[in-house]
Amino acid sequence: MKLWLVYDKFEAERNRRYIDFYFEKCHNKNIDLTLVIVDDGVDFNHLPDVAIVRTMNPDLSEQLEKLGVKVYNSSFISRTANDKWNTYCYLKQKGIRLPETFLVTDSFTPPYYPMVLKPCMGKGGRCVEIINNYAEFASYKERVGEKTIAQKVVSDKGRDLRVYVVGNKIIKAMLRVSDTDFRSNFCLGGKALEYDLSDWEKSEIQKVINQFDIAYAGLDFIFDDGKIIFNEMEDVVGARMLYTHTDIDIVEIYLNFIISHTVLT
Repeated sequence: MKLWLVYDKFEAERNRRYIDFYFEKCHNKNIDLTLVIVDDGVDFNHLPDVAIVRTMNPDLSEQLEKLGVKVYNSSFISRTANDKWNTYCYLKQKGIRLPETFLVTDSFTPPYYPMVLKPCMGKGGRCVEIINNYAEFASYKERVGEKTIAQKVVSDKGRDLRVYVVGNKIIKAMLRVSDTDFRSNFCLGGKALEYDLSDWEKSEIQKVINQFDIAYAGLDFIFDDGKIIFNEMEDVVGARMLYTHTDIDIVEIYLNFIISHTVLT
């Protein structure tokens, strides 16, 4: 099997050890792995059987799919998950319970305060802020200048749940907690703890999973009155929490899934 691991230059440098995991395991599985840096150009004349796209680039994913390459995650997931407004609209029509969410347009004014503002294409808690009045809202729009959503603030701030999914199956749930910030992202210093899901939580999570064909992604849930509610989907999900706090080898699991779902012609 010929496999591409696709990154942009910044994320490749930032995730060097994670990329090494792929090379080590692909070598053991006799998979011909090539690291493709999109900044350096993509050679469409010599295509792989499978591409793992670890950059938010749905157009590239779609182009590879049209050329017959099996792409993980799919261009549909890339286009839906990497724009938080797209995610909200798609799941809202599927009947998934979500926080009240608005697209910030030129004419939009928050209907109440406080609200959470976040860039639609952001990740890792970047530019996620709580605004308490119109002045803070106006300042945010001027500073950030990106497509943005506004969300209702849930009751349980500073904790959320990251659920790792491979092949539409729940692999592990990790609770992220911060004592100093309403954002609990691990990369921002939040604590990570293994979390045992209740049967009800598994059922709620599975409702979201069933709306997609997930190869490998993270589903993030926040807590409102002690109950989980879907927040966002991480298509290019990180694995630091798993490798730091558990013995789960998510790269091994992911590659085994890819091998079992790839038919070479």
